[in-house]
Amino acid sequence: MAINPGSDTSFSSQKTETARTKKCPPTEEEIFYKNCRAAYLTVFKSSLENIVSKDQLSLALQYAGRNPSQKTINKYWTPQTAKLNFDDFCVILRNEKPVSKAELLNSFKQLDVTDDGFISHADLYKFLTKRGERMTREEVNAIISLDDVNADGRFDYLKFCKLYMTTNEQCLKTALEKLEVDSKLRRQQFGSRKEGSPESHPLPGPKPSPGIIRKTDQEPPSNKGDTRNSLLETTVKFKSSVSFIITMGVTSNRNSKLTEPNSIKVFGWTGELGPGIYWLIPSTTGCRLRRDVKPIAEEAQLVGRDDTGELFLTKEFRSALSDIFDIMDLDGNGLLSLEEYNFFELRTSGEKCDEDAWAVCRENFETKKNELTKQGFMDLNLMEANDQQGDPADLWVTLHSMGYNKALELTEACPFVIEVYADKSKPRMKAVQMEACSGQLEKAICKSVLSKGEAKAMDGYDNIIVHTYKHDNWITSVIENKSDNKAIIHINNEQSKNCVNNRGLNIFAVEVANKSAMVCQHVMPLDERQEGLSHCVYSLVS
Repeated sequence: MAINPGSDTSFSSQKTETARTKKCPPTEEEIFYKNCRAAYLTVFKSSLENIVSKDQLSLALQYAGRNPSQKTINKYWTPQTAKLNFDDFCVILRNEKPVSKAELLNSFKQLDVTDDGFISHADLYKFLTKRGERMTREEVNAIISLDDVNADGRFDYLKFCKLYMTTNEQCLKTALEKLEVDSKLRRQQFGSRKEGSPESHPLPGPKPSPGIIRKTDQEPPSNKGDTRNSLLETTVKFKSSVSFIITMGVTSNRNSKLTEPNSIKVFGWTGELGPGIYWLIPSTTGCRLRRDVKPIAEEAQLVGRDDTGELFLTKEFRSALSDIFDIMDLDGNGLLSLEEYNFFELRTSGEKCDEDAWAVCRENFETKKNELTKQGFMDLNLMEANDQQGDPADLWVTLHSMGYNKALELTEACPFVIEVYADKSKPRMKAVQMEACSGQLEKAICKSVLSKGEAKAMDGYDNIIVHTYKHDNWITSVIENKSDNKAIIHINNEQSKNCVNNRGLNIFAVEVANKSAMVCQHVMPLDERQEGLSHCVYSLVS
């Protein structure tokens, strides 16, 4: 059964936690997480409420002290995006660092031909409407109409930078003050994170959340006598629960580190398949994938200028682009079709290239058989560098999206090749994108776990079933809702030992739509050299 918030054990751990919090100042991770909560709760009533529009995402980011451009918003809110949850929001904040005053000043100083702190409206208008992410005439007029930073046809960018930084700081300050003043918001905890917690885990990456609540008016009650305030302990009322306890043995002969790209092994499968179409779906639990933290001694140069002042791509950058081209060339014919190029576009910008844009691309860059050549791909990136006047910022966005670090090392991606052989037929392979809301991977995992896993129904609710499947190296659970109504399930992993799950949270909540199933979590041992105990309590709430 679920832990009783009023128990002696809970109260004792609370006092220990409180004492430890007073002694230790908050870590950088804890401050970051508090800022995330403050911004999110300024826009939404609950951690279970999702971001369902670009405007909501932009507003939440502004309260977090960011000033996102439309390009930034489009990067995270693609045509396939239906909603983003709180975990997604935290990841976006981690990726989108607040711009520093020095960076902002430096970008304006490049336009300050007189070096006196001013830019003419004509030069500012030309720059903002013709370069990079182009602004509209109305947007530029809004900037040059600001009385505090404009006079005599000139833009005072020193005052503007000060105003910009003050506004961003004030937005975050307002959000934090609201969090401190509102007792209900302070009690509301997202997942298992607590202010002052001595342990913190990396936030999970963005993931589709097909079953999370879209909107809820549910507010947690007062929880007197217990300030631990997890989602599980601030729920209105539990109807029933079911728990799973699974032991994971020691596997000391396995390497728990992420396989490096240059040491990937070849795996194969042999068997007999009947006629038809088969989907080969890659899968990862996502439990132990972490960003590379190796310090970069020196940032690689992407562009340079020759004796005439013309821009060129460096040898190192061209080599990386050549590798990216080969990865995107799925049929191996040395050319990129529109479909292949769109795999690249969706991964790096979140947008597709339509037929009209592709026609323009073919007119301006080298193609064969209506497909882009490697040289054409290089020239396209050179054009982007010229558009940015040599500023490599957008080029780095592409490289980071493809898994390259600042030293042009492929540290965050593992490209692979699939070969298929058959005795009595000639199989054909076609790559299809798994868009964020398509649910293909979700359905495949659900089908597998429902057919192989152990099933337990909630007490008194035979239509709400938790299916748990133990693999050699991980445990996957799927929640099936056969009823005619949606079900809200709280998941508590606090009593697990030496375990990590793909959500990065010990306690969280999911909503399962009626007549559907969804993947709840994947669990793995944190240290495979030690025994792991997965103790999970699933509770149905009203």
